[in-house]
Amino acid sequence: MKNFLFIGGDKRRQYAAGYIVNEGHTVTFADDCPEFESLVAKADYIVLPLPTSRDSVRVNSPLSVAPVSLARVVRAAQKGQTVFAGMPDSSFAQALVSKGVHLYDYYENESLAILNSISTAEGVLFEITGNTDKDIHGSKIAVIGYGKAGSAIARRLAALGAEVTVAARRESARAQAISDMCKATKLYTLAEKAKEFDIVINTVPTRVLEEDFIKNLNKTCLIIEVASAPYGVDFEAAEKHGIRVLRVPGLPGRISPQSAGEAIAKTILGAVKL
Repeated sequence: MKNFLFIGGDKRRQYAAGYIVNEGHTVTFADDCPEFESLVAKADYIVLPLPTSRDSVRVNSPLSVAPVSLARVVRAAQKGQTVFAGMPDSSFAQALVSKGVHLYDYYENESLAILNSISTAEGVLFEITGNTDKDIHGSKIAVIGYGKAGSAIARRLAALGAEVTVAARRESARAQAISDMCKATKLYTLAEKAKEFDIVINTVPTRVLEEDFIKNLNKTCLIIEVASAPYGVDFEAAEKHGIRVLRVPGLPGRISPQSAGEAIAKTILGAVKL
């Protein structure tokens, strides 16, 4: 029996923790409190959320009024301990490793990334139905990026009868999109097609939707930003041209925290082979 310490996190953590307890281990929780250092010292494994931080300063803790700083986590962590973290900031990761802490980025696990994309895709469907006045069936939708999240989103939209156009840099990604019953285009030609779309969904976390594209969209078009910071949408341009943007990072934690949390727990337990 091992002791897992959860620091920060959203609704996923209660389900991840519950799964780990059901597997015969103990779980404790800690945020910014006087006992923080002693709780860390007693832990066999430390579990940080996905993403680990949204500001590169504090642990991502939307359920807590006292989020702990990343610096305090580094100071409290013990040499030889294992820290599980989702998409940790590079400087934070380097600080832990240089202290002799074993760091495991569980988001890099292929199985978890696939399961997470399912939750993300279902979350996008939820956002579309709640924020538009049209059926998905018959809507013209652009999906930017065709990684795990983009492909999961596009396939489900196409299955519901949407006319989906995938914009991707890689030729192989565009070929896969065509195989998945979508249209495909090169990213740099997307602006030429802007007026066609009812909805644009971005999954790329670097700036790809610039003003030259946004200004050509119909005013009724909805942009859904799925990617995390630094994001892919020029938000100022969207506001300037009257285009509505929904920022929806972290969909699994909001839409299906049980499935997403249990998937994280399975990944962690599999990594330590308990």
